[in-house]
Amino acid sequence: MKTEKPVFVQIVEMIEDGILAGNYAVDELIISTTQISRLLNVNPTTAVKAVSILADRGVVIKKRGLGMAVTEKAKELILAQRKKQFYEDTLPEFIEYAQKIGISKQELAHIITGGI
Repeated sequence: MKTEKPVFVQIVEMIEDGILAGNYAVDELIISTTQISRLLNVNPTTAVKAVSILADRGVVIKKRGLGMAVTEKAKELILAQRKKQFYEDTLPEFIEYAQKIGISKQELAHIITGGI
């Protein structure tokens, strides 16, 4: 696991990546918290926290006696959350760093539109 983010966040992203990649279909059960803790050698509470975050966001829903299953809107919710995070966190940092090293907004626009 990477070290720059909390482990539970990395687990959330791992499961979300699996959903976006089509590894988990709508109504399909995701990996269990027990499997997560064993596979990644993390505390079971950490795995439960990650899955709880996904449930709170509406990405997964509990199927009584079976586990957690992917919701119909999971991909849409994940993409919306990631776009929001990109616009609010990643992009401003990217622009700030570009300006620090002398890349103008015009140069960035040119690069982004395919003029590398």
